[in-house]
Amino acid sequence: MIIMGPGSWAGLAIGVVVCAIFAVVIIKLSKKTKAKTDEILAQIPEEKKNELRNQTYTEADGKNMYTSNGLVVSVDEEGDKAKVMLMFYSSEHDEFYTRNVKLTRSDVESKGIAANAFIPVLMKYDKDMHYYDFKKIL
Repeated sequence: MIIMGPGSWAGLAIGVVVCAIFAVVIIKLSKKTKAKTDEILAQIPEEKKNELRNQTYTEADGKNMYTSNGLVVSVDEEGDKAKVMLMFYSSEHDEFYTRNVKLTRSDVESKGIAANAFIPVLMKYDKDMHYYDFKKIL
């Protein structure tokens, strides 16, 4: 008879199985995200990628806050709402990454947001992960 309790072999086995399933799901999601980013990068001209790599960060008000520019990859408008995909480059990790932002259509128009344009953004530097993460469009 197997008793499941603290310190039992059955409990350990179940814990290992649960952790393994969790790890497999995370790995699959990571590969899917990487493939989508690679697909997006294939459509961006090399000149824009180089310009994105050369973006600088200027210290802003707030702890670990910086201003920079993000590349608008796409703007999908649905009614009075818009979903904007921005791309950034992490020099410390040597990789591109995207962030999705939901805005109103009037914000998109008033801020001049269009595909393949660079727009000013506010970023927060994560000291533990060593990268700048998007906070908001300026």
